Amino acid sequence: MFVVIEGPNGAGKTSLIKKLESKGCKTLSSPNGTPLAKMLCSACRGTEPWEDIDKTIQFMLFSAARFDEYIRVVHRKDGIVVADRWWTSTYVYQCILQGLSINFLEYTVHPEEKLDLVIILDGDDDVLLERVNAERSKNESHGRCTWTRDDNIQKKLMSIYRNELVEYLKMKNIDVEVVDTTILDQDQVFEKVSALIEERKND
Repeated sequence: MFVVIEGPNGAGKTSLIKKLESKGCKTLSSPNGTPLAKMLCSACRGTEPWEDIDKTIQFMLFSAARFDEYIRVVHRKDGIVVADRWWTSTYVYQCILQGLSINFLEYTVHPEEKLDLVIILDGDDDVLLERVNAERSKNESHGRCTWTRDDNIQKKLMSIYRNELVEYLKMKNIDVEVVDTTILDQDQVFEKVSALIEERKND
């Protein structure tokens, strides 16, 4: 079973993934889940020294990293794998925000890939931004990738996650659930997500 946790910065993906991992789930932080993905990560994210990387090259690096992660970590493996981001983020950031071809994205997905469930962590825009800024006050590099240096762009991304991405996944007949993390604490988010995964596992 392959589950993807998605959502904008500040929604609580990293905290949730750590909690799931501590409870025995096999997790994958993408693009960072294989040696190749780790090598490509800074260029994928557009962090120094790759801040001026061409968007099409960046797209291809993301695709290469995730194809490798799928083959090595997910494909034909037993049990449940939960990924922190996947090509679903590429759809949001690069296809919708930057205008790259959705057909191009679909061509790069492993032909045997099956997404069993996508859980999008969402919430009030201003609360999510406050969380990101609070993290940055502790760690200046937090969330400082190509697309998230401006609050207005982050709000645009939040809108894409809860609208265009949800519609696209439904069109592809991929099971999607949205969880508001600004009305639940971390334990409640974990319990809700765990229940959603358990329901699909037993279907």
